[in-house]
Amino acid sequence: MLTCFTPEHPVRGIADMAEALDLGRSTTHRYATTLVTLGYLEQGPSRKYRLAARVSDFGLSLLDSMAVRQVARGHLRELRAETGRTVGLAVLDETEVTYIDRWQGSRRGQYAIDLGVGLGSRLPAYCSAAGKALLACLPAAEQRELIADLRLTRRTPATIATKAALRAELERIVASDGLALEDEELLRGRRAIAGPVCDGDGLAVAAIELAVPADAYSGERLLLEIGPRLLEVADRVTSELVGSNAPESSELAAFELML
Repeated sequence: MLTCFTPEHPVRGIADMAEALDLGRSTTHRYATTLVTLGYLEQGPSRKYRLAARVSDFGLSLLDSMAVRQVARGHLRELRAETGRTVGLAVLDETEVTYIDRWQGSRRGQYAIDLGVGLGSRLPAYCSAAGKALLACLPAAEQRELIADLRLTRRTPATIATKAALRAELERIVASDGLALEDEELLRGRRAIAGPVCDGDGLAVAAIELAVPADAYSGERLLLEIGPRLLEVADRVTSELVGSNAPESSELAAFELML
């Protein structure tokens, strides 16, 4: 029932929820009443429901239990301190990426390009650095299937607009040791790079991303000056994650449910 509440549908009535869940109205009302009693839903003056603040407790607890986030956190903070730029950790969820950790940079112009992107934010995979890094690492069959499901919408004039161009971009990323560049494709004035973090089977489980204002770095300079350091950090996180024998976190769906 909690999954019914999204940024597009933050408030729902019983009939609305019943239809979304394919349940009877009496059953839906009973479940909703229970969740209100437990403090996970609240009812407004219109008698419609919304998520209550207590739901966030689950999301925060789950985030803290994610192995890749635990291992990467110190490295993210170190990279942020070195560069003064915003650094994040993202995971792939179908055609989008979700940020499971994010450290805000303090350099000039950083706030403007980070506005609206934070912990739990979801961005299209095809036009974000983290998303492209993760798409490039997918097994061939899985990558083909996911690209087939993508709807490429122009966010800026630089956004990749065809699937052929996206496939070519992913091939370039593979040839560049997994280093992905986002060149004002998501937002005008923003550039970002990202590299994959892998598990013991060599599969990418997350991507480390660093974002900068476009007037501070050209794409080429960003790749040359910070790219090698970012890949080094991603490799260190991979080594520590594999060495810790920590299970890959597969609880993203549950985390999203709590957001």
